[in-house]
Amino acid sequence: MKHKVCSVLLPFIYSAVLAACNKNDDDKDPGAPGTKKGIVSGVVTDAKNQPVKDARITIEHTVWYNSYLFGSSDNDGKYQVSLPDDPAGDWTAKAQLTKTAYGQTYKFDLEPDKSDAFNKANGAVRNFTWKLSGQRPGGTGYYGAHVDLYQFGADVDLTKVKLSFTPFPGETGFIDGTTAASFERPVEEVAGTFMVKDVPIGKYTIKAVYAGKRLLLNNRHADDNNEETKTVVFGKYGYLGETEYNIEFYVTE
Repeated sequence: MKHKVCSVLLPFIYSAVLAACNKNDDDKDPGAPGTKKGIVSGVVTDAKNQPVKDARITIEHTVWYNSYLFGSSDNDGKYQVSLPDDPAGDWTAKAQLTKTAYGQTYKFDLEPDKSDAFNKANGAVRNFTWKLSGQRPGGTGYYGAHVDLYQFGADVDLTKVKLSFTPFPGETGFIDGTTAASFERPVEEVAGTFMVKDVPIGKYTIKAVYAGKRLLLNNRHADDNNEETKTVVFGKYGYLGETEYNIEFYVTE
């Protein structure tokens, strides 16, 4: 008798378990662990893998103009945005972070772990990292700022000049709190402009180094003096993108 009951119950139990498994599988994209239908979610971290709060998440439709959804990261760096039924189709995600330091307000683009589109049927997980330097995806510039140099009475080859960056006295870290150390970068010619590229946002004293000559710097946008060492606080000079920052100096002898 017991054997007959077990024979009846076992198929029923198996069917119930299978149905539950199928329901869970329906809620997730099997190709992306943690993905849920109708939801885009993720975590925002910094270079030290610490959570970043108050990052602004923008979900944009790939076809419909001015169709956006917004979210923000919490104290644990986590965010979640629900995708609507209408408009149907594909979406992409990006994230930005606004920080105030050195008397300036900066807006940073955050690096996505994936940039491909997604839809409500599958949902998506998109994580972001706050990076102060490095090349942006697709080779579209750098996350760091740049120093632009212009000759003004200096008989030198600017491509043979190097800039020495030293953390400003009293400043021990970059804007994201990571430790800042002195470094040196070569000047490069980029589309007719001489510059040092991809400098992490921070406050520095800088010096132009050239073999056999003492070079002086003069802030191009200030009533400035020619000095061997200058303080750098990055801002916006010229035609720059929303999240691009620079400073411009004349190079003299």
